[in-house]
Amino acid sequence: MNFVPGFARDGGLLDTSRLCVCTARIQEAEDVVTLVFERVDGRAFKFLAGQFVTISFSWNGADFSRVFTVASPPTRPERIALTIKAARDGKATRILHDHFGEGATAEISEARGEFTLEGRTLKKVLFLCAGSGITPFMSMLRALDDAGSDLDISFIQCARTESAVLFGEELRKMVRLPNLRVETVCSRAKGPHIANGRMNLAKLISLVPDVTERTAFVCGPAAFMQAMRSNLLEVGVAAGEIFEEDFGTSPPGATERPALDTSVSDGKTISFLRSGIHCSAGAAATILELAEAAGIHIETSCRMGVCGSCKVNLTIGTVDMNDLGGLSDGERAAGLILACCSVPTSDITIDL
Repeated sequence: MNFVPGFARDGGLLDTSRLCVCTARIQEAEDVVTLVFERVDGRAFKFLAGQFVTISFSWNGADFSRVFTVASPPTRPERIALTIKAARDGKATRILHDHFGEGATAEISEARGEFTLEGRTLKKVLFLCAGSGITPFMSMLRALDDAGSDLDISFIQCARTESAVLFGEELRKMVRLPNLRVETVCSRAKGPHIANGRMNLAKLISLVPDVTERTAFVCGPAAFMQAMRSNLLEVGVAAGEIFEEDFGTSPPGATERPALDTSVSDGKTISFLRSGIHCSAGAAATILELAEAAGIHIETSCRMGVCGSCKVNLTIGTVDMNDLGGLSDGERAAGLILACCSVPTSDITIDL
């Protein structure tokens, strides 16, 4: 193994309890790779099938943090697999796809998320996904397969082309799941295991005639989830029987956040040190919103205090940070805060 510590974040920000090393790399498709990690200290991972983690690393002097759902099952806790699609304009995903391999190191957070089967009474389920939305379902199916579950599962994967279909062969070989039915829908392809055309209401009814008897789990791009939720509701699935992995997206029916009114001030001054910009804090406005209103770019992803990508250095003042675990203890001690969920409680200065 070629151990490459340079990927991990340096110095006082390094959280050794989260330090992991990549032990395998699997090219799933042209722009999709699975990276397998183990903890350097040998501890097992603790997570539920369907949960997500934050991976943090450095590259060319810049720090990155991104959130990915775990693709491996909790029944094999000695390692964790992240299946990553390289976004066309995504810096972090391109680095992970193009440069990460065996021996590369990164910090991986504890798992979070409610998109799981745990604690739910289920008789029949529908798993419906598009693109990289397949990852939580692979964790669930692999765990169910390991357990030899007899849960009645209808699984539909949607993709544009046959080459974009993920884990097709593995899904067909899950022989220990006697009640698993796998359907693949490609909008631009035909094949022996593929239904052509876009996923719509008619195709949903055709592929899953008993859809109203099932609890539905949906994951994929926001537009896909909104369309599938509408289809499920229209066909008669109860809203309480539809669960979505909407991390990093707006929930169905949500409206855009209104533009920040910078004319309303609560008397606090926000200073962006390196930018030389000073502004007044609007009532309940986050540092991220204030920065965006001032034309200052802050890297962001989830906007809910989980992924850690919007961390900035607070040099003066105090904030109310309503985060969901996006910072390690070392980062907090070093004065870092998350801009997306931090509201100033005094005059503050940000090193930005």
